[in-house]
Amino acid sequence: ICLVIVGRGKEVCMDLTEARKEARLSQEEVAGRLGISRQTYAKMEKDPGSITVDDAKKLAEMFRVSISDIFFASNNN
Repeated sequence: ICLVIVGRGKEVCMDLTEARKEARLSQEEVAGRLGISRQTYAKMEKDPGSITVDDAKKLAEMFRVSISDIFFASNNN
């Protein structure tokens, strides 16, 4: 999975773990915002196929990306 983060005059492709760390959030904090356990969120970071549409919407808002970036962005780095 690749989240396209637009900022600082360029697009940056990063995965969920990198996006979370860039936002200076712990797995526990992200999980709390999603209303899920830390273990469930950790699985999302390792297996993006486990992300539900509802959670993807919340992640998109949290990381300020579009929901299509969560599912369809490709890593061109």
